Amino acid sequence: MMLTELSRIDRTIEIKAPPDRVFRALTDPVEIARWFDVVIEGAFAAGREVWMTSTHPDYSGMRFRVRVTEITPPTRLVWQWHPGEVDPKVDYSREPRTTVTFELEPVAGGTKVNLSETGFDAIALARRAKVFADNSQGWAEVLGW
Repeated sequence: MMLTELSRIDRTIEIKAPPDRVFRALTDPVEIARWFDVVIEGAFAAGREVWMTSTHPDYSGMRFRVRVTEITPPTRLVWQWHPGEVDPKVDYSREPRTTVTFELEPVAGGTKVNLSETGFDAIALARRAKVFADNSQGWAEVLGW
């Protein structure tokens, strides 16, 4: 894979539910916790940060800090985070975050969810390939759950 190909992840899934229901599943802490198999500390609101801790058997205990940057009901949710598990021994204050965007659009019989994660090209080369591969696989799994 070329280095330039490690800049963004795009995934799409169709869900048999209307956009407002899918949006609620993505933004209500109880519902997204159930869908993404995480415990969430805090509430989703633009400008706020929340911690997510995985409870999935394959990723149990992995922690992620998410900064919500946009909530536009019922079509768009955007957050930024440091891709990959947060290592408490690492200072991430200087590492750029990637941006995760969920865009919802009505389709016959439900909602099309378009997910993109961008900004990998700003991540240090030492971490880029691993976090890109992990997140590329991870988004495919999580959306399927």
